[in-house]
Amino acid sequence: MSMKNKNYKFLIYGGGGIGSYFAGALSKNMHNVTLLTRGEHYKKIKTNGLIMDTNWGKNVENLNLVKTIDNEYDVVILAVKTYSVKNILSDLKNLKKGSKILCIQNGTFTYNFLSEQFENTGIEVIDGLTWIDAVRKENGSVIQFGTEAKIIIGKNETSEQLQNDLIDIADTVNSKNIQFEYTSDISKAVWEKLIMVASIGSIMCYSNMDAKSTVNEKLYLSILEGMIIEMTNASISIGVNIDENYSKDTLKYILNRSENLHSSLKEDFDQKRPLEVDEILGEAYRTGIKNNVDMPNCKMVYEKLIKFAKI
Repeated sequence: MSMKNKNYKFLIYGGGGIGSYFAGALSKNMHNVTLLTRGEHYKKIKTNGLIMDTNWGKNVENLNLVKTIDNEYDVVILAVKTYSVKNILSDLKNLKKGSKILCIQNGTFTYNFLSEQFENTGIEVIDGLTWIDAVRKENGSVIQFGTEAKIIIGKNETSEQLQNDLIDIADTVNSKNIQFEYTSDISKAVWEKLIMVASIGSIMCYSNMDAKSTVNEKLYLSILEGMIIEMTNASISIGVNIDENYSKDTLKYILNRSENLHSSLKEDFDQKRPLEVDEILGEAYRTGIKNNVDMPNCKMVYEKLIKFAKI
């Protein structure tokens, strides 16, 4: 049955900066949304509501909260770190048939892993990504930087009904504070972001400097350019329709905006938190190697950073 005109029940799985922002924005827009989070963040929101400081204003949202999946949801937006996905699998298996899991993490790991786990279960795993800069500096609050808060979803080679359902979800949610889009070429969108975040985030960790200082060093700039080219070639090797000038355009974008570029990977590195390097850069590196693409720069950076994947 089509989901057209349905009053969706949303679950945001993960109460970091991104998950908290989207939960609060959905609540602000009067959607039926629940945030799954734990610890002090849960306690603070339960007591005081979610304190939001965003480009569209400051407000407090009183959210429905859970610590584990205990109800039926139409749409589950995964907002956990990629290295946590395997740990929450048993909880995700409590979802009912007909639920849709939207994977908005960086890279290809989450979608590929969950697609295998939920094959033939009646639960749809949907590929996606997000462009947003939001952080949870204190428990119970979230701060957004900039105006972008975009979610892009899609599923290659899918039925017309599922495509229409995804378009309806996007149209229902799309607003000034959540720019929600459906694309018919999700692989391209996912890989374009993967290449961007894996290259700049990884090289900043590798150099242990901010973006501007990193690209001002010829050695690191050369490694960065090499990584972008290698990952672009890796995507092409599996049939992704990356634009011909994507490598050059991406490097130009990074250079022009290096003074203001922020990387969650570098933030995790600075805070001595585990890095998502294996699930993001590692996935791109392994894809290239599997398809006979030379990946010397990715290999060098990956092998240095992999020891920080679990601290």
